[in-house]
Amino acid sequence: MRDRKRKKTFNTNYRKQFKMGKITIGFTAIFVILPLCIFLLSQTNQMTMKGDQIAKLKKKKQELTDENQILEVEAARLQSVQEIQKDVSKTDMVPTKQVDYVNSDAGLAVNR
Repeated sequence: MRDRKRKKTFNTNYRKQFKMGKITIGFTAIFVILPLCIFLLSQTNQMTMKGDQIAKLKKKKQELTDENQILEVEAARLQSVQEIQKDVSKTDMVPTKQVDYVNSDAGLAVNR
């Protein structure tokens, strides 16, 4: 009975202390800092690779733009009147002197 009457008391000054030794701190630093360093290196590597790809694509774009301009100038030259007249003279075409138009309302067929 005596045990029943005794009140259980707790020490209110008790503080839970967490102590780490030098080795524990070292392992903790390795397991925290090492993955962060690896992540940083991988991100830097990916950014470098993307930068190289962007530079290559910009160079290819510039080359294609230059080629497109050259082709546009060539197309304009080939469509010029002088070039067309040269091609006409090469194919032995003769200019027409008189043009006869057929009225489509008459419904007649022309037989020559």
